[in-house]
Order: sequence, then C-alpha cells, then structure tokens
Amino acid sequence: MKTILIILSLLVSFSSYAEGRNLPIITLGNPVLRLTGRELTQAEITSPEMQQLMDDMIVTMKKAGGVGLAAPQVNHSLRMFVMEAWPGVPLTVVINPRVEYIEQGGTKNSSEGCLSIPGRTLTVPRFKKINLSYFNRKGEYISQEMGGFKAIISQHEYDHLNGVLIVDLVDQMMGELNWEKYFASPRM
Repeated sequence: MKTILIILSLLVSFSSYAEGRNLPIITLGNPVLRLTGRELTQAEITSPEMQQLMDDMIVTMKKAGGVGLAAPQVNHSLRMFVMEAWPGVPLTVVINPRVEYIEQGGTKNSSEGCLSIPGRTLTVPRFKKINLSYFNRKGEYISQEMGGFKAIISQHEYDHLNGVLIVDLVDQMMGELNWEKYFASPRM
C-alpha cells in the first residue's frame, strides 16, 4: 500500500509538468557555468518561452534526482533556478534573486553534490540563515527569510547564477570518492 501511495504521489507531482522536456545538463568545463547570468525582464518572465523553460527545468531537475537546478546548468545564462525537496522545500521557481546573508545565524559545513559535477561530493561553508528576495514564475515579488535545507539549496543555486561552483568554495576536497556520502548527498 505504501509503495502505491508513493507512486501516485510521484505521478501527481509530474503530471502538472508533463509538457516539460528533459534538458541536457552541462558539466564542469563548459564556459556557460562560469558566466554571470543576466536578469530577466518582467515581460520575459511571463513569456510562453520562459514559462516553457521553467517547466523544462523542473522536469530536468526531477528526472536527474536533484533538489535544485539553475538555468546555467542547462546552458542558459539567466538568473533563474528551481528547487524542491521533500519535506520542507516546496516546488519554487526563483527569478532575479538577491541574497542577504544573515551573519548572526552563523555558518555550517554542508556536504553537497552538484548535477554539473557528477560523482563528487564536497564540503562547503554555508550560512544557516539568509533572506532571499526574488520574482516567482508569475512575476510576483517575494522576500523571505529562510534557514535549513531551503537556505542551503538557495545558496548553492544562487552561486551558479554568479558563475561560482562548489569546487570554488571547497573547505575540504575528498581525495577518493566516498560512495556512501555521494549517494546520501543531494544533487543541486
């Protein structure tokens, strides 16, 4: 019974984005990953082409088993990312974000994988709390303070929009791949 509920949940999750396509994810070495993405205009945000790209990114993230995906990772140098993780991080489209790091909350080491750096898990420092301001897919302005996993995903994806990868932030790099940590770490 539990298996049936999980399958039904996945079908419902994918059904609203059935029109999206699975895009190729570019990897380390592709120069697009090192560019600063350009902001989208309000007209672009609500355009059919950009709405399709958002749907495509959601499908791509889910099919890749990721919890976040930035537009540069699918070869679009734009300031946009998507994220979703269960529990606690609802499906969110983030456009033209601004991040304010809340230093009083402190930092923590985060073990992270990246869809653009397959087979690696790296430990990087992240702020425990941030304030994220952005436009959603409807062009509505949102500003919210967040902590926990949602803050970590947001910081990882925000870095992608600025041409920064986790290899640039490494606190310690693993000499050999630790498969247990690799499979346990979220892909963003």
